[in-house]
Amino acid sequence: MDTPARKGHQVQNFQFRELLGVPLVNGDTVADWEAIERTSHITLPADYKEFVSAYGPGCINDQMYLFHPRAQRGDHGLRLESLWEQASYSYGELTQSDPHSRRHPIYPEEGGYFAVARSISGNHIFLVPPDENRKQWQVAVEMGAWFIFEMTFANFLRAALCEELDVPVIQGEPSFEQMGGIGFE
Repeated sequence: MDTPARKGHQVQNFQFRELLGVPLVNGDTVADWEAIERTSHITLPADYKEFVSAYGPGCINDQMYLFHPRAQRGDHGLRLESLWEQASYSYGELTQSDPHSRRHPIYPEEGGYFAVARSISGNHIFLVPPDENRKQWQVAVEMGAWFIFEMTFANFLRAALCEELDVPVIQGEPSFEQMGGIGFE
């Protein structure tokens, strides 16, 4: 069921229609992101927010779960704040068990990477915030090793769906299955 946008910027002519079909949520980027950005004190990249607001929480190619800031609680655990908590805990535990492993900060740590998706095998996709060395947001994928992609989320996702990355993040015919709904809390 489509959820109508309530106010603010509505996603139009979305670039992923030819790969994933018509966006299912017709989301409102202002309403979707206002609370979580205020709480996290960060403004996430527009291309990422527009994609998530357009398609909502769900699974890409039956391989990668996409999280949404207003996914209804209990909807297969696809609420973005839940992913942030899980990733912070998981990577914190890994660091404690192997303190010599390659360490990247995970939100809510200072300069931390923001988890935005998780594969069915438990690998994470992160947005890497700009800093003194990086002027733009980038994408990082942890698949037993860390891979940094110097590209926007939209460019990364398009390349992953078209199997143009050196790392097999997503494979097969592009598809999207919405999971759960969006709450207006």
